[in-house]
Amino acid sequence: MVSNMEPCPICQENLNYTSLGDSYRATCPRCGEYAITGSAFAVLKNRTISLRQRANASGWLRENQNFSISTSNLDALFRLKTPAFHDRADKILLELEKKTGYAGEYVGVDKSWISWGWCLNEAEFRELISYLSTTTTRLDLLHRNGSDSYKITANGWEHLERIKRINIDSQQGFVAMWFDNSLQEVYNNTISQAIFDAGFKPHRVDQREHNNKIDDEIIAEIRRSRFVLADFTGHRGGVYFEAGFAKGLGIEVFWTCRKDDIDNLHFDIRQYNCIDWESDKLEEFKKRIAFRIESVIGHGPYQIEK
Repeated sequence: MVSNMEPCPICQENLNYTSLGDSYRATCPRCGEYAITGSAFAVLKNRTISLRQRANASGWLRENQNFSISTSNLDALFRLKTPAFHDRADKILLELEKKTGYAGEYVGVDKSWISWGWCLNEAEFRELISYLSTTTTRLDLLHRNGSDSYKITANGWEHLERIKRINIDSQQGFVAMWFDNSLQEVYNNTISQAIFDAGFKPHRVDQREHNNKIDDEIIAEIRRSRFVLADFTGHRGGVYFEAGFAKGLGIEVFWTCRKDDIDNLHFDIRQYNCIDWESDKLEEFKKRIAFRIESVIGHGPYQIEK
């Protein structure tokens, strides 16, 4: 049993743990809420991790609350690349928008904001805030009042509208799913065809020739995509991770799962409107995917070459 107060294995802040059998539920002031298996916790206690790796993992967890850390996704979590300076500033601005009840409201900051900007420490966070607040370059996206609280300016609201149009010109739909032979035909004849029908080009990373590390290729292709379609049938850790990574970037995610496996969805994504499907009703599944894509982001520009 882990004591109530322990250093967070990710960011090293003191946090509260609750034992859940062979795993733990953590509440961290920086990382937020997450679960971690006992084996992953033991690995982290004996692993040398750089401060930047910790900051990146903490930032990702803050964006993907209630994520379950295990030995199967631990390496991917600590291989995350640091987002560009401007991207991290945008993350802070987007979080401030979520916490703002009305235009003109000042919102106070706390320790969690360090992770919203994927920051190494408070000094780096202050540098990002200074950039967002500067008037010398006409940026002026934030305004600080006498205390440590901020409001979004008119320029800030305009900037938010711009950055929400993520990859608006991309014709690619990234597919995250279990690469099992039992699902190959479902991808070939249903999922990929539905994406084509919606006006986009499907991309599954195992079907592309490349010389890069597979995890780098996945991250690069998600960044290039207009949306991610994540099928959770089989509940592979990589699918959860890729969907969470896309959500953190602000990229639209469409959730699907075979009907007889949907009760096994992790609790942290059950809030989303998941398209369930049955093996003997794949034509209906194809139509539902295409309709969902078009209803959320519109019909895409991609046309299959004749």
